[in-house]
Amino acid sequence: MSNLTDILEGPALDPPPGEVSDFANPGGSHSLGYGIVILTGVLASLTVFIRLVTRHSLRNIQIEDAFLIIALGLFAGLEYVNYAGSISPGVKVHQWNVQFKYLERWQYLLHLASIFYGLTVMFLKLAILVDWLHIFVPLGQRNAIFWTIHTLIWCNIIYYVSGTFIEIFRCTPRQKFWDPLFEDGSCPVNIEANNFSSGILNLISNLAILAVPQWVIWNLQMTTAKRAGISFLFLIGIFAIACGVARIIYLSKVLDANDATYYLSLVGLWGLGEVAAGFMIMGIPALPRATKMIPFSESVALLLRPWTKREVSSIHERSNLPHWRRPFSRKRRGLWDITDLESRDLITMNSMNPGDSSSANNVTNEVLMVLGTDKDLVVTSPHRVPGEC
Repeated sequence: MSNLTDILEGPALDPPPGEVSDFANPGGSHSLGYGIVILTGVLASLTVFIRLVTRHSLRNIQIEDAFLIIALGLFAGLEYVNYAGSISPGVKVHQWNVQFKYLERWQYLLHLASIFYGLTVMFLKLAILVDWLHIFVPLGQRNAIFWTIHTLIWCNIIYYVSGTFIEIFRCTPRQKFWDPLFEDGSCPVNIEANNFSSGILNLISNLAILAVPQWVIWNLQMTTAKRAGISFLFLIGIFAIACGVARIIYLSKVLDANDATYYLSLVGLWGLGEVAAGFMIMGIPALPRATKMIPFSESVALLLRPWTKREVSSIHERSNLPHWRRPFSRKRRGLWDITDLESRDLITMNSMNPGDSSSANNVTNEVLMVLGTDKDLVVTSPHRVPGEC
């Protein structure tokens, strides 16, 4: 019994040469974990709220929005697990400064975090890909974008379902995963190597998903400035990729060292940033419409309108030219004034010959119209039917 007590009260990992376990002042941080959990939770919830409000205003709630809500619920579980880990032992705490008796709880939280992370990312990527299927693929077409998105959808489903299954049942019995004193059973899966390879595959998937909208946007028949503006709304995925790279870096360090509590706490926080960026991918394109729905924004526009008209009038009055020779004043559309970019804001239109199979298999031969406050921003293919909108 005394030996067991000594083990439980001792360090969860033997300190390296030159280091001494310090349970009273283990180092690390609690506030870093709290701050990132709160920040990512607020960003995810806010962007989902913006997305759902704009979709409801359009009366166009679809299956991708259901996937998004499920992902947000699972993300709440992931947030709770990371918050609990930030309380004890904390973030960036070396394992030799953690008592052995707390290791079981920490490993159980790690097990839950892996499950929540995989399922959250799966439903989030489903929401993104189905949404982009509605945005970038004309109705009834089976073009390259269609098959690319469907391939990504089913590859992600198979990958994350199988990965979650492996995580849940990798030890027999399952108690062996989180109970370091459980002697029976076995864990044939090398979880550290599995997590590292999974991180790489996840990064590849993120890159593929990021590339899909850019591929379409930069082939649209519009000015380079407008393409850049629309492209920017979809580039929030770069932050998700950066977080994924950071996760891989710290997962690789776990392979070289046994200091799991230090490195995996950082893996968890970078994972929160990656998932929050995924929610922002769905919410940011809805921001232009959401801002127009705020009554205050309309009031500001109404207040500024007389001043802008007065300024234009004064310029014309100061001109020595007759009124019939004064140039027509038109406000230039700003680069970011592209407004409603969501699944019903990019409207596909049929070509001149609906039965033309070559046109049906090429998204660049379709017509896309970006709806904004000014109705003159129309993007058409060379086969646009006159008078259609």
